[in-house]
Amino acid sequence: MLSDHHDPSPDDLLARLDALEARVAQLEGDAAPDGAAEPVGRPASAPPVHAPAPADETDPFWALTALKGRAPAPGAVVFAGAVDVGAGHLEYQWGRPTEHLLATDWAEHAETVAALGHPLRLAILRRLLDGEHTVAQLVDELELASTGVAYHHLSALQTSGWVTSPRRGSWALSAPRVVPLLAILIALEKG
Repeated sequence: MLSDHHDPSPDDLLARLDALEARVAQLEGDAAPDGAAEPVGRPASAPPVHAPAPADETDPFWALTALKGRAPAPGAVVFAGAVDVGAGHLEYQWGRPTEHLLATDWAEHAETVAALGHPLRLAILRRLLDGEHTVAQLVDELELASTGVAYHHLSALQTSGWVTSPRRGSWALSAPRVVPLLAILIALEKG
């Protein structure tokens, strides 16, 4: 029997794997609070830092207070999010102990960060946050001079892992990159 179902993209498969790992961890009693899973592919050399359990609701620094209780000096950095965007509901958590962050070669992340260093690429990512777009839609919505301009920037974003092409001529923000992208934007706020 034929079906209208299409094969899932690699990002769909990763999201499904993340959800499955979270369920297994919860069943085994190892789950992070609220069943939030850490993304697949974390380095084995760096033990994960789980998000803290909710603390006193009146504490404006509840996340920081709980993190300090879970990751004693020299500490850790954690970011997490539960968001509803064009791609649907996404939950993501990632953390690392301070020692790991200071021992890592930061230069290996240069290409990924550099891909975000162009205003047009950020505009493309913002559009893709609303859901999958064709190149023609991006050219029209962003008033680009040509599809060549769009492909140039999409190629840089794809090489660095920010976007995927689930079908020919169609582009999407990589689901595991949604919360990290939003976390980067928060980190860049002046406040």
